[in-house]
Amino acid sequence: MATASDTSRPRRSRWRLPHIGRTRSLGVRLTIYYVILLAGSAAALLIFVNAAAHFTTVPVTIQIPSPAGGFSITQRTIDLAEEQARTETLSRLRYFSILGFLALVLGGVAIGSYAAERALRPISQMAAVARRIGSHNLKERIALQGGDDELKQLADSFDEMVERLDQAFNQQRQFVADASHELRTPLTALQLTIDGIRSDPGATEEDYRQVAASAAEATARMRRLVEDMLALAERDQPPPHGRVALSSLAESVADEMEPLAALRGITVTSTVPSNAIAIGDQLSLRRALTNLVENAIRYNRDGGRVAIEGADAPLGHVAVAVRDDGIGIPPEALAHVFDRFYRVDRGRSRAEGGSGLGLSIVAKIAREHGGRVDVESEADHGSRFVVTLRAPATSGETLTNP
Repeated sequence: MATASDTSRPRRSRWRLPHIGRTRSLGVRLTIYYVILLAGSAAALLIFVNAAAHFTTVPVTIQIPSPAGGFSITQRTIDLAEEQARTETLSRLRYFSILGFLALVLGGVAIGSYAAERALRPISQMAAVARRIGSHNLKERIALQGGDDELKQLADSFDEMVERLDQAFNQQRQFVADASHELRTPLTALQLTIDGIRSDPGATEEDYRQVAASAAEATARMRRLVEDMLALAERDQPPPHGRVALSSLAESVADEMEPLAALRGITVTSTVPSNAIAIGDQLSLRRALTNLVENAIRYNRDGGRVAIEGADAPLGHVAVAVRDDGIGIPPEALAHVFDRFYRVDRGRSRAEGGSGLGLSIVAKIAREHGGRVDVESEADHGSRFVVTLRAPATSGETLTNP
C-alpha cells in the first residue's frame, strides 16, 4: 500500500540517470549520454567477440583408421587437421562478427534516435509555438519545464520576448485608439461649426469670424497633438553628449512661461544652482522642463506658485525639480500620470488645450538621457516632479547654454 509520502515523490524516468537529469548544461548532459552509449557499445562488442570466439571454436578431431596391419599418425596429419579447424573457426567468427556489427549498428541507430529525439524535443516544442504566434495571438507561451540548461534558458528568453511584444502591441493599439479619439473630438467640433454656419442663410460676417477663430483653435490643438505623437513615436536615440547648464535653462523656461502664468496670477521662479550641469541635448531638456512647468501652471490655483529648483541626486547625476502648490494628484493616479493620454482631470485638460502626452514626453526624454523622472504629490497640496540626469564625468564636453 502506498503511503502519502510515497505518492508525493516525483517519479524519475527509468532510463535516465538521476545526476544527469539535474545537470545544468545541455552540452555536458549530451556528452555523458554519448560516453555511456559508446562505453556500452564497446562493452557489448567485447562480450560478443569473446562469446563468439568461445562458441565458434572448432575442436581438432582426427579419425584414426584401424587396419589389421596397424596405422601410424604422422605430423602432417595433425597439421592438416588443425588448419582445417582454424579455417572453419575463422569462417564462423567472420559470420558472427558481421551479424554482431549489424546488430550494434541497428541498436545504436535506435538508441541514438531516441536520445536525440528526447534531447531535441524542446526545440520542436519551441518551433511549434513560434509558428502559432502572430500579431493576434501573443498570449501563448512555451513554458518549458525541466533543468536550467541552454534550451530552458532559450525558451524563457523567447517567452520574455513574446511578453514584451504583447505589451508593445497592446500599447500600440491603445495609442492608436486614444490618438483617434483625441483627433476625432476637435474634428467633429470643427465639422459641426462649419456645417452650422453653411446652413444658416442669415449668417453675418461676425459669425464667420467666430467660425474662423474656432477653426484656428481646433487646428492649433490638432497640430500640437500630432507633434506630441510624433515625438513619442520616434525611436529612442542617444542624445548629444553636450554639457547643459540647468540653471540657465531653468531661468529661460521660467521667463518663457511667465506670460502664461500671469493670466492666472501664478508666479514662476527659478533657484537651480549654477553648478547644476547635465549631459545631453539642450533642446530636448528644454522641452521636458517646459512641459513640466506648463503642467504645473495648468493644474495650479489662481495666484499660486511654481518653483524650478535643484534636488538631491545620486553620485554621478544631477537633478532638477518643478514644484507647485496646486490641486495635487490623487494617490490612485500617481502610477498612471506618465501613461500616454492619461489625464487626472480630463475636462480641464481638454479645455486648456492639453494633449495628455506632455508627461509621457518628459519620461521619454529622461529615459533617453539615461535618467528618470519621479513624482511626489498629495491631493490639494501640490505636486513635485524630479528629473534626474547624468552629470559630466570630465570637463571635456562643450557647455551648452539656452
